[in-house]
Amino acid sequence: KLLVDDPIVVNPGEAITLVCVTTGGEPAPSLTWVRSFGTLPEKTVLNGGTLTIPAITSDDAGIYSCIANNNVGNPAKKSTNIIVRALKKGRFWITPDPYHKDDNIQIGREVKISCQVEAVPSEELTFSWFKNGRPLRSSERMVITQTDPDVSPGTTNLDIIDLKFTDFGTYTCVASLKGGGISDISIDVNISSSTGKITFGHQRRRHNRTAVSSNWKT
Repeated sequence: KLLVDDPIVVNPGEAITLVCVTTGGEPAPSLTWVRSFGTLPEKTVLNGGTLTIPAITSDDAGIYSCIANNNVGNPAKKSTNIIVRALKKGRFWITPDPYHKDDNIQIGREVKISCQVEAVPSEELTFSWFKNGRPLRSSERMVITQTDPDVSPGTTNLDIIDLKFTDFGTYTCVASLKGGGISDISIDVNISSSTGKITFGHQRRRHNRTAVSSNWKT
């Protein structure tokens, strides 16, 4: 049996120890560890039925199995799934699409900003929206949808109904994991008015914080 939970959800950089013990068998069985896909990480430390992975990474995630074998009957096997928390990447898109000539964004129209992030485990993913650094909540004109059934998982939408000049500003979508220990991913969208244009701010990437940009005429 394994003296660990299944699954095991951990943060990258943590040291993980899996303990496997035998509950019987004659002669006494030997214990070995295997990984369902690929070999055990090179840094793995084995001590009898104990397996230790120092400073675990996303590449070390997967199903690990302890096998007890004494060459009598079929070997016994117990497994656990190691899940390493991660926020992999984020992206955004605008509806109507400003890259299509027929889909100009204009004052008085509805604008939807969609933010999508790949997360492990996906059920721990949470989103927050900000305007000019201040938290946003759903209202009659700004509707926040945490999950969109029509698109891939990990997507949140901000619908701005009847776009007004007062809606200009920097909108930020922040993706976090409930378990903590992982840097948030932040995507900034800057909507401003200058000589008849609405623009989405410049692009930069720093410490898992992602900003994105596009420009178009209205």
